[in-house]
Amino acid sequence: MKKLFTSALLALVLSINVYAQEKTYFDENWEKTTQDKMEFYRETTPKGKLTLIKDFYKDGKLQMEGLASDTTPNNEVFDGKVTWYTPEGKIMSTVTYSNGKQVGASQSYDDKGRITEDMVYKADGNFTGKMVVYKDPENESFYNSITTYENSLPVKTIIYDEDIKGIRYETTSDKDGNYETKYYGEKGKLIGTSPSGSGEGLQVDYYPNPMRISKIEKTKSDGSIKESVIYAKNGQLLQEQKRNKKDGYKTTYDESGKKIGHLIYQYDKENDIYQPTEGEDYELNYDYALISSIDVYKNGSIITSKYFDEEGKLSSEKILKENVTQEIKYYSPDGTLKSTLTYKDEMPYNGTAYEGLTESQYKEGVLVNIKMYTEEKKLKSEKKLNSKQTAYDATIYDNKGTLLYTYSQPLSEDGDHDYFFTAQIVQYIKGKPANKSSVKAGILQSGKIKFTTLSGVKELERNGKWVLIKLYSPDGKLLQETKTLADLPEEYASTENPATFSEDDLYVD
Repeated sequence: MKKLFTSALLALVLSINVYAQEKTYFDENWEKTTQDKMEFYRETTPKGKLTLIKDFYKDGKLQMEGLASDTTPNNEVFDGKVTWYTPEGKIMSTVTYSNGKQVGASQSYDDKGRITEDMVYKADGNFTGKMVVYKDPENESFYNSITTYENSLPVKTIIYDEDIKGIRYETTSDKDGNYETKYYGEKGKLIGTSPSGSGEGLQVDYYPNPMRISKIEKTKSDGSIKESVIYAKNGQLLQEQKRNKKDGYKTTYDESGKKIGHLIYQYDKENDIYQPTEGEDYELNYDYALISSIDVYKNGSIITSKYFDEEGKLSSEKILKENVTQEIKYYSPDGTLKSTLTYKDEMPYNGTAYEGLTESQYKEGVLVNIKMYTEEKKLKSEKKLNSKQTAYDATIYDNKGTLLYTYSQPLSEDGDHDYFFTAQIVQYIKGKPANKSSVKAGILQSGKIKFTTLSGVKELERNGKWVLIKLYSPDGKLLQETKTLADLPEEYASTENPATFSEDDLYVD
């Protein structure tokens, strides 16, 4: 009889638990849904005055658990410790609540189970603790860091490699905004300290992965360089520079330690600058791996300037006399000479200039041809002086090589362009002529033209003394239609005329 009573009591308890437990289904946005469409589900069980919430992933693994006084989805009022889990079952974060407010300890973890945030929150919302970032070169995170907070403000940050007491730099700050940075080198040896508001400054740069010193620079109170050293990734000294009250120097070495350049400065007291006088001035690229330029000085004047591309190959060489350019030689990546541009009266005279994606050809001081290319080396536009030297004939293409515009731009009597755009334009659509227009001093005189702006497409059409204006979205939807006088009255002279357009407008894709 006793055994029968025990079995009945156990059945009653189980039936009560099953009855008390509720299950709700949610989609990926935590909106209520049906079981067949669910991505998460929730089970709730009464626990005294509170309710235990357990959220699960679709596969039944625990996603969150905690007590709450209000279990309304997305508006829960938690009380006590709440824990969230990854789909793999690892703790993702724990947060402590008091009647819905975050009060007490809070921790977060990364996918490897390492702590990334360890804070204690107060009732007023302020927090104290630390945040941690871990080195992960594959995701372009090249250093470890720990930031300490007090009353919600960062008071100390340490950037380091593997050993927090090894090579690193530390920045501390106070509530008044004053800060101090301490730089450390190999084995944690202090290099120097740079406090805010101290006048003279210190800046140390580091290579990543592994962390190594790349540059140490000391500056004067006016920001000018006092002394600096640059190191290669192998630790070899690449460049050293020092300036004193009367003179200074900059010496450059290759990665084997061989000296390749030495520049001497003289201090110009009247202008408070250090003037290069003799030798070679080497400028290194952003990561100090390659040379970006070399200026050679003699008797205080530059006599040659060499410029190198992103791969460290010579791209151009400028020859000067008494600081005036005489000629520029341009080179192909394989080292062959592409062009020699000569100068006369400080202006380009004969030859072709290569600047970025633009190629400009000169004959006897006259610019006769300009070609612009896309990043993919496709011809973007070409502008040629006609045989009578009275106008430039231009063609413009899109990035696929389809013809967009042709126009003829007359020269003024002195052989220069007018300040405002003047031309006869033919617009092509799908490679065929579609619109013809005439523009003078930036104002449409006849015809119609469509061109792209940064915010969409603009269409101008001349109609008597008016210019009709239509604005389209990038996908071609008409947004606005209006009109304006082609020639605004004098009282509106300071107002920008919406009917104007420039030569540059034709070049926007």
